[in-house]
Amino acid sequence: MHRAFNHPWLLWFALALPMLVALGVWSERRRRQALALLGQPSAVELQMASRRGWSRLRGACLMAGLVALIVGMAGPQWGRDWSQSTAPGRDVVVVLDCSRSMLAESPSRLARAREALLDLADTIERHGGHRLALVCFAGKARLACPLTHDYDHFRSLLNDLEAVAQERDLQPPAGEKSGTRLGQALILAATGDDPRFAGARDLLLLSDGDDPGQDTEWRNGSRIASALGIRIHAVGIGDPNADSTIRLDSGPLMYEGQVVRSRLEETPLREIAEATGGVYISARTRTLPLGELYLDTLDKQTRREDSDDALPVYQQRYAWFLAPALALLALFTFLGDGSTRGSR
Repeated sequence: MHRAFNHPWLLWFALALPMLVALGVWSERRRRQALALLGQPSAVELQMASRRGWSRLRGACLMAGLVALIVGMAGPQWGRDWSQSTAPGRDVVVVLDCSRSMLAESPSRLARAREALLDLADTIERHGGHRLALVCFAGKARLACPLTHDYDHFRSLLNDLEAVAQERDLQPPAGEKSGTRLGQALILAATGDDPRFAGARDLLLLSDGDDPGQDTEWRNGSRIASALGIRIHAVGIGDPNADSTIRLDSGPLMYEGQVVRSRLEETPLREIAEATGGVYISARTRTLPLGELYLDTLDKQTRREDSDDALPVYQQRYAWFLAPALALLALFTFLGDGSTRGSR
């Protein structure tokens, strides 16, 4: 959302201006009462006529100068600066495993994935240029967030992942054992929106690699990504050496009367990365500084030069207000209180 001011909170100082006006009126009234003691009111009025007009001019300069100063300090901005709207970058499509196995362990695998992706969003926002997208998958895959520079929207989706993981449109059809359609998710991410920049796109897969179906369906996705020249970087999340139960709100996940257990399966994730020229990162039970790790792989890669959703950069207009403010306040000081001109 565009803000008309960089620092809108400074506009609250304008509330003090009516108090200054009231104080000035009260002070002028007290001065007139004191001067009335010096002689006849008509004579005093004659002496003060020129001074009153001078004081009003000074007061107008002071108030206008303060208003302009407050507005200028708040950083007004309007009019898009197209020369600074875009920066070269790559498109990063995050493919996130939201299957129920990602709820295993404590903190859950999904929680650790969220922390890593929040770090990624923060780092990319500071770096600039790159776009982010989010594909969530379990028994089905869906595009949760198309490619965008709106990092706040991307972060807001990450903050509600547990609810996403249990949504019906991600769950497998009734009677199917597998809740991990990794290949379907990779195809969706690789062939998704904005095909103009396929050569400047990376897929970042975060998963535990655990697929109860064991049908190697993921190989279709890696083949299509490889054919398009898209690298898949895979991050393995979970403990590969110990089984963990999957705890839902209703209790441990059961299948055919047995408690379902899960562990990190690194083999498919490593094969996906190697088949597409990507990198496999074994996060296991750690929370990775994912932003720094990702940017380290981009130095010599092709970058997208432009995009339709480039973030607007608005021209800063504070000088339009600060310069008149300084001039008005200087005039206020130069005019003095008019006492010399009044006595003349």
